[in-house]
Amino acid sequence: MVLAAQDFGYRCPLCGRACPADILERHHLRTRRSVKGLVENICRECHKAIHGLFSNTTLRDPKLNLDSVDGLLLDRRLTQALNYIRKVPPGATMRMRQSNARRRHRR
Repeated sequence: MVLAAQDFGYRCPLCGRACPADILERHHLRTRRSVKGLVENICRECHKAIHGLFSNTTLRDPKLNLDSVDGLLLDRRLTQALNYIRKVPPGATMRMRQSNARRRHRR
């Protein structure tokens, strides 16, 4: 279901698109295992991109600084995905492939 381009009252902090409430998902900035309560509402497409590019172990790594919106925005691979997501209307069906590094990590 592709939604009309209008202001829904909420902007995703990663891609900056106006999104309706029904496509927002909760992303734990620090995984539930480490610290509870650090949650950000982001659009479904950005959430898919984050978990397609990074494993939970990678997101937990303090050296990478991926536990904040600012830290995520500084990552080159995620920035490339966000540039594509910004061109897609909120709610559009899109497929996110896992990165090669993420696929190798799962084996």
